[in-house]
Amino acid sequence: MKKTIALLLVLLCAGCSYEGKTFEDYMDDPGSILKDPHYGSYQEKRDALESQYLHKKITYPEYQEKLKALDDKYSQEVEERTRIIESDY
Repeated sequence: MKKTIALLLVLLCAGCSYEGKTFEDYMDDPGSILKDPHYGSYQEKRDALESQYLHKKITYPEYQEKLKALDDKYSQEVEERTRIIESDY
C-alpha cells in the first residue's frame, strides 16, 4: 500500500512537471491544471486584435467589426461543441 501511494506521488509530480511546470506552480494556481485549448486560441486571437487596435494598425470601427465576427464565430463553435456533447448522452 505504501509503495502504491509513493508511486502515485512520483507519477503526479512527474506529470505536473511535464510542461515545464513544477508541482508548486500548480499548487499556487490550481486553475492552470485544466485549460480549454479552444478558449485559449480564442483569447489569443482576441488579444492580438486588441493589440492591433492599441497600436493603431486598425481603426475602432474595424476593431469592433472584427471583434464581433470573432465573438460570433466563437459562439457558433461553442454551440456546435455543446450540441455534439449533448447528442452523446
